[in-house]
Order: sequence, then structure tokens, then C-alpha cells
Amino acid sequence: MQTIWPWYGQGLGRFVHLLARVFVPKLAYLADANPTLSGPDLDVTIVPQCSGINGLELFDYLFAMVALVDWNRLRKNRALLSYFAGLLAMLFGNAIRITSFVVFGNRGFAESVSRFHISAGWIFFSAVFLVYLSITYGWMVGKKHVIGPNQPREK
Repeated sequence: MQTIWPWYGQGLGRFVHLLARVFVPKLAYLADANPTLSGPDLDVTIVPQCSGINGLELFDYLFAMVALVDWNRLRKNRALLSYFAGLLAMLFGNAIRITSFVVFGNRGFAESVSRFHISAGWIFFSAVFLVYLSITYGWMVGKKHVIGPNQPREK
């Protein structure tokens, strides 16, 4: 992560700035090794620990558990595609998480954001995983159409 942080951190910072400035008009972006979003009430510095790597690790563990439990039912090609799409969803979720800190912190909740931003990450990433799984699970197991004894066969 240290190798790609200079580029990824800037991209993440600029993306969060793009999203958050809709809700915080006077938000400034300060490009640095750790980009800072400076608002009227709260400045948020995005450090490597905010990269979303914890969310990716959590996704890996939870997705592996689902794959292990449902291995015989999974359509492997769909599961692989869902895995990589899920990694992207978690990275996008991380950007939304940081954006929410910037917006709420500059809308009167700076104290709460400062106090709960670390523990809120695991809760947020778990929620993102559950939403993602609820959207993709049925497709991954790909319930095959079974023709029963009283159903006509298609020609």
C-alpha cells in the first residue's frame, strides 16, 4: 500500500472532494502526501489508514466465508466476477464513508465524527458488505431452472 499511496491517496482525496463539495460549498482541497479536505468546521486529512484496506480485508474474510459455506451451490465464474466487483464496491464505499465524515463534520457534527470515525469504519464496511451480498447472492448461486415432472419441456 505504501507504494501506491501517493497516487491512490490523491485520487481518493480528489474523488471525496468532488462528492463532498456538493454539500460543503466552501470545501478546499490541499494536495499533500496525505491530502486534506479543509472545511469551515472540520479539516479531514486522509492518511494511509483511511485507504479502505481494512474494508477490503473484511470483504475478503466475509466473502471467503460465504464461498466456503455455499461452494457446491456457487457458479464459480459468477462468484469470481462478484468478488472483484465487490472489491471495487468496498473502495467506493470507503470514499462514501470519508465523504460522510467531511459532510457531517462540517454540518455541526465535528465532535461526533472525531470521536467515532475509527469504530464507525467496521460498522460501515459490514453494512456495505451486507448490501452488496444481498444484491449479488442470488446471481452468484444462479439457481438453475429445474424442470419438474408436470412441467412441459421447452423446445
